[in-house]
Parts: sequence; structure tokens; C-alpha cells
Amino acid sequence: MALMGECVVTRPSSFKEVVQQSVWVDAMVEEYDSIVHNSVWDVVPTPEDKLVVSSHWLYKVNQFVDGSVEKHKAIFVACGFSQVKVIDYDETFSPIARYSSIRSILALSEQKGWKIHQMDVKTNFLNGMIEEEVYIEQPEGFDTFDHEPHVCPLKRAFYGLTQAPHAWYARIDSYFTGLDFTKSEEDANLYHIVVEGKFFIIVLYVDDLILTGDYQLIKSYKEDLAREFEMKDVGLMH
Repeated sequence: MALMGECVVTRPSSFKEVVQQSVWVDAMVEEYDSIVHNSVWDVVPTPEDKLVVSSHWLYKVNQFVDGSVEKHKAIFVACGFSQVKVIDYDETFSPIARYSSIRSILALSEQKGWKIHQMDVKTNFLNGMIEEEVYIEQPEGFDTFDHEPHVCPLKRAFYGLTQAPHAWYARIDSYFTGLDFTKSEEDANLYHIVVEGKFFIIVLYVDDLILTGDYQLIKSYKEDLAREFEMKDVGLMH
């Protein structure tokens, strides 16, 4: 039984159920349009001698602190468990900062009186490039061809692929090091830079960036990041 004022959110259990609800159809269209906009794949006839990675839709509901619905979100993902090592991927890496690093940065910010800001990278894995030849099933409900089976050879990393986190990390790591950030020897997801005696720190946690240090540097690098990647400025961290 739900408590008074509590918002009970249910997610669809099948694609048949999804297509009957406009909020979920709109969410899938938004996701598909983002994939097309980022030129993630081509659509070609299914090759006879290639492994095709299976795929499926995931559905989630983003909620505000009070439990009310913020957004219905559909995510099209590859089933990474169907990939074969060496053929479909090689290196893997998870771009997740250590909790000890986050705690240390929070403590340092408190000591120095720095504000802590947060940015969210939209479609973060789509920013990574993959070197392997990987084919994925077309999204259910968005088949380009009705007759001859077609699949999607990927041009970019994709949600669910085993190598997607590594590809995203390689992309953003190259960006940070290109700006002369220094990477921590203890945590590969922790970066800092000193500009004219002013300190600035970035912590990477998958698709979230924690920024702290000199306010003018925070403001400047936020603008640089937004030009390089599609990002949402979350503001001060809660």
C-alpha cells in the first residue's frame, strides 16, 4: 500500500505494453533520434559470416526528490553478454572514480571553501569510438527494412557493449590530457590542473563530472566541456 502523497511509478513489462502508452513511445523516439543524430551506425543487409549482437529496450523513470515523475526514459542497449572476446572487443575499463577519491575531494573542498559543481554527460558512451567490427540488431519498432533482414554496423561505442566504457574513457581522457590536466597516479578518474596558481579538480564517475576549485576556472572549463560534449550543467552538487 502506498503512503499518502507517495507516487507509485510502474514501468512497462513488455514492448506490446510500451506501444500502447504515448509517454514511452515518445521516449523511444527521442532515444532513436539521438542515435541517428550522433551517426552511431549504418543499416546494411545482414552479413552471412558475422556475429550479430542482440539488443533490447530498457525503460526507466527519473523522479524528483519528492517522488514525482521528472521524465520517462527509454534506453536502447546492446546485450554485451552475447559478444565474443577478441572478435567483438579487446580492452575493458570502468570510468568510475574511487569512493576514497570522492571523499577526499569533498573534504578538501570543505577545507578550502570551494563550491562543488556537477555536470552530466548526455549519451556519454556515444562519444567513444570503437576499433572492432561490431554488428547490432535494429531497435524493435524502428526496423528500417521490412523484408530482407538488416543489421547495424556500429561506428561508435554503444550502451551495453563490453568495450563501451573503455571507449568513452579513452575519449574523455584524451580530451583532458590534451588540455594539460594531470591524472592522478592513484585514481585514473581524477584530474587536476593549476592555472596561474589557481587550482581546479575534475572527478569522473561514468557520465557524471564533479568539479571543484577556483570558481572562474570552474566556469571556464564548464564552457569548454559543453563545447566538446553534449552536457547538462547540474549546478551545485547536492
